[in-house]
Amino acid sequence: MLKPIALPGLAGRLDRLGGLGLFLSRVIIGYLWFTQLSWKLPPSFGCPADFAVSTSLTARTAGLCDWTGLMAFASKVPLHKAFVANVIIPNISVLGWGIFLMEVFLAVSLVFGLFSRLGGLVGFIQAVNLYIGLTALPFEWYWTYGMLYTLHIVFFFLPPGRIWGVDSLLIPRFQAAAGRGNRLAQIGLLFV
Repeated sequence: MLKPIALPGLAGRLDRLGGLGLFLSRVIIGYLWFTQLSWKLPPSFGCPADFAVSTSLTARTAGLCDWTGLMAFASKVPLHKAFVANVIIPNISVLGWGIFLMEVFLAVSLVFGLFSRLGGLVGFIQAVNLYIGLTALPFEWYWTYGMLYTLHIVFFFLPPGRIWGVDSLLIPRFQAAAGRGNRLAQIGLLFV
């Protein structure tokens, strides 16, 4: 019989196999985010020197400029398409830092189980962004992004860093401080 793992702050329990599955899923998806950093490294983010973006499937550039350009004409949601075209693309040399650092956070959060609930939420938002922006492209399989946002939903509702992650060390400290009325600790409990 598999022994349950107590998850602080959660009503239920996972057996050891469930805990191992959640741990492995967290590390694998964190590593996925890590591997996707290499083609959009700052300060150029893999873009051409003039930060030109792709304008069609036959007029493609490179790096982050390629994929944001593809989003600007392929997004399924007109408001999203307009946001990418009018806000992200004209400011890609600056906003690229935010995109890069967000994905660094996702990799660190999930690999180390550090603020993993926040990582689940941020990963969900980014995966939905990718789903909306890229799944209309003929070479993109929409379920790739569907699986990515589904896993991040799981990571938000069942924070994986509480199993073999830094969050398991933080949660008792946050709980103790929150019990003394510390507002920052109360907020921290929302993210671990």
